[in-house]
Amino acid sequence: MDLEEHSLDPVIERTCEECGAQLTDDEIRASLESGGRYLCSVHAAEELPAEEMETEGPA
Repeated sequence: MDLEEHSLDPVIERTCEECGAQLTDDEIRASLESGGRYLCSVHAAEELPAEEMETEGPA
C-alpha cells in the first residue's frame, strides 16, 4: 500500500540552467508561463534573439 502523498505540480527549478544563479520569483514565473527553460534574466535575454531569428526565417 502506497501511503505517500503524490502531486502533479510541475517541478519548479530555483536556479538558472546555464550559470546556477538563484532565480528571482519573476524569473521563475516567466519560465513557468513560457513553458521554457529555467534561466536567469541575463541568459533569458541571450536566448531571445536566437528564437526571433528562427521565427523570421532567412533574410
